[in-house]
Amino acid sequence: MEELLKDAGVAVAALFPVIDPIGNTPWFVAATRDLSSRERRSQALWGVLIAIVMLIGFLVAGNLILDFFGVSLAAVEFVGGLVIGWVGWEMIRSAQLSKTGAEDVEPGEVDIAVSPLAFPLLAGPGALAVALGLSNRHDAAVDYAGFALGIVIVLAIAFVILTRAGDIVSRLGPRWIDVINGVMGLIVLAIAAELVFHGISDHFGLAIVD
Repeated sequence: MEELLKDAGVAVAALFPVIDPIGNTPWFVAATRDLSSRERRSQALWGVLIAIVMLIGFLVAGNLILDFFGVSLAAVEFVGGLVIGWVGWEMIRSAQLSKTGAEDVEPGEVDIAVSPLAFPLLAGPGALAVALGLSNRHDAAVDYAGFALGIVIVLAIAFVILTRAGDIVSRLGPRWIDVINGVMGLIVLAIAAELVFHGISDHFGLAIVD
């Protein structure tokens, strides 16, 4: 049980800043402003469920994906770090979600669960890269169960935040949401740097001193 919770904590710590559910609240409020509370909740629920399936799918099938394409873990970590780094940089540079493709969604559209909510906002390239990296760092069944639990926890939190998005935006205001995005972006950049360092060290057989 201790190992399970530890792995779940690792997944939560790695995924939460990348998914950044608080930063998604302004977009979600705008995109669902013409929907009823029940419809808004339904959109959030389906988006979260689809994102869970995508992330756990990448987690479980990570090794198969790499083997099929003949890609090494070092390459995945290096490229994944670059992708996640880009996400973090965008979060720091601007709190607006227009760079994620959310600007293509008109307010009041009722079918946002699959795109852009599930992908790319919740289970975007950065989150998928994290899930793929987690799957290749551990191979015990308890590790996969812990990571899957962590994914569910993060997206359950995201669901709660999205359903309360209107209250969060009105209470925090855009300025504080920008601050939170900036802090999250810094954490995401640190995660990205760690992945790049691991990729380089694995490829060249170097040892990283903690």
